[in-house]
Amino acid sequence: MGKSDAELKPLPTIPVNSKPVNNKPTVHHTATVQVTQAPVVPSPEPADSYEPPEEVKKIHIQTLEVKKADGTKLHLSDCTGDRRALLIGINYTGLANPLHGCVNDTADMKKFLLSVGFQEENIRVLTDDQVGTQWMPTRENIFHHLKWLIHDAKKNDSYFLHYSGHGGQVRDLDGDETDGQDNCIFPVDHAENGVIIDDELHRDVVKKLPPGVRLTVLFDCCHSGSALDLPYIYAATGYIRGSSALANLGHELVEGNFDAEALKELQEKWQKLQLEEKEFARQVSLKAADADVIMFSGCKDDQTSADVSITRGGNTSSNGAMTYAFTKCIRENPVQSYQEMLGNIRDLLKDKYKQKPQLSSSRPMNMQELFHM
Repeated sequence: MGKSDAELKPLPTIPVNSKPVNNKPTVHHTATVQVTQAPVVPSPEPADSYEPPEEVKKIHIQTLEVKKADGTKLHLSDCTGDRRALLIGINYTGLANPLHGCVNDTADMKKFLLSVGFQEENIRVLTDDQVGTQWMPTRENIFHHLKWLIHDAKKNDSYFLHYSGHGGQVRDLDGDETDGQDNCIFPVDHAENGVIIDDELHRDVVKKLPPGVRLTVLFDCCHSGSALDLPYIYAATGYIRGSSALANLGHELVEGNFDAEALKELQEKWQKLQLEEKEFARQVSLKAADADVIMFSGCKDDQTSADVSITRGGNTSSNGAMTYAFTKCIRENPVQSYQEMLGNIRDLLKDKYKQKPQLSSSRPMNMQELFHM
């Protein structure tokens, strides 16, 4: 970085209803960073060339109702209210393990959001090339602007959160994680003030949103599969991973192979899936929320996410693979279901990258519903 944290100017007042807060956890979390190389991918259309077709502009998504795990109805946002976006990109310039495409990701995402109806004055961008300002992505500034993002939230509002930077894992201290690890992101000052773990993001963002508010999230970083601790994680088939898992054994029972070894293996699978269903129910009881939160993640919890090199108009730049795939997927097909979108994003990356993008939600989804935000 150009300046140390001690040299940063005081934060100017930001027009929200309450003052910035420093939500440091009691425990100072540290984590290690994994770095991936940047292969070259085909060039997409320029980020500012996308124009939604007229039929998409006229689509009115009616307010839907879904049922929570306890059977009560949950109202969803139709995304016709206020729109706000917070974009965070950290290259870690001058630090160990620098990245090269994260600031570019925020610029591309901003152009994309402007093309689909978000207004300039309602988009805030935190990048680590804005040294000495309130727009530096320090831990304190990130929480401050997250508070701005969701302030005065009301029914049918639509918010967007984008993070491109390093991600990692730390030991889970409160027992809410199936794998014993909390996922985390790395503010630019993580060495001094700690990482931000998924429990904090879930508590201060997801749980703070009222019913009927949409938050669409894109995390382009390593170990991001459950970076918001959303309990409903969807497969490309449209089914929830972990729920009704016992039914998936049905096809094995009709194969006709009932020798002793096969029966033993089937019994072991049955017992494992029973435990998975119990754990899924526990996760829902802990982490389901009333708001309409949908998250696209660059990879599974145990995977890393790649940087890519993209050529536009003869110029080559670095970007995050997931940010590239997300925006390209929507530009090429503005009208698609969530199930189709998850599959199409994975198809864009599968030939060159090992990462497998994920889709998770705070509530049960109809994966045939058209993507909107």
